[in-house]
This record gives sequence, C-alpha cells and structure tokens, in this order.
Amino acid sequence: MAESVDTTRLKITDETVPEGTLIGFRCRDCYTHGFGPATFCQSCTSSDLEPADLGRKGTLYSFTVVRIPPAGWPGQVPYVLGQVELPSGPQVLAEVIDCDHTGLRIGLSVELVLQRVPPEGDGPNILVYKWRPQPAV
Repeated sequence: MAESVDTTRLKITDETVPEGTLIGFRCRDCYTHGFGPATFCQSCTSSDLEPADLGRKGTLYSFTVVRIPPAGWPGQVPYVLGQVELPSGPQVLAEVIDCDHTGLRIGLSVELVLQRVPPEGDGPNILVYKWRPQPAV
C-alpha cells in the first residue's frame, strides 16, 4: 500500500504500476487553471473554483542541475530540478529523472512518473511525482 506525497496535488490512479495524475483547480470565472489547492484564483481573485485533473504530460519550461542538495536529500547528486508547464497553463517543479543532463533542453516533452519512497519506521510507502523525458516519436 502506498500513499500520495500530497493528496491535494497528486491523485493515485493505480498503485500497482504506480500511476497517477496531477490535480488542482479551474476558475469558473476566468477559466485559469492552478496546481494544488487554492481558496481564490491567482488570476482574477474569484473564489468560484472547481477541482481539475491537470494530467500527466507537460513541456520543460526551465531546469537547473543541482550539485549541492538541501540537507536530508535522499536521492542521487547531481540531479535535475525541472519546471514543467502543463497544457492547461500551471507550472510544476519536480525532479527530472532517467535522462542525460547534457541532453536536456527547454521545450522537451515530459511525462509524470511516480516513485516509491521507503517508509520511515512503520509508516506507509509514499509515492512522489517526478518528470521523465518522453521518447521521441
């Protein structure tokens, strides 16, 4: 059994694969989409929001190679931190995996992948979202 690292931003759709989708909101007044929870639209300040499935694909908007990680970083170093723009507009920051750092470029198509993080003590497995370049067609 695994849980989402943040149930307000990631909905698990299949634990066996694992697979999920990013979630957020859509403003009913100006149709702006946002990532994660919100009490008002950051574009028009309306509070008339509805839940929205933001999908699993995006475009690499910006990235950096992190050579000195934050304290407690459990992954490999160096790693790539990517800012990905979703088709509906919001941008999502997460690690970019399974790629050669020198081959990354702005505009690259990426897809959401989930990775299990080992539990601390008796806690559950946690699924975290990351980005992976999509294969060229």
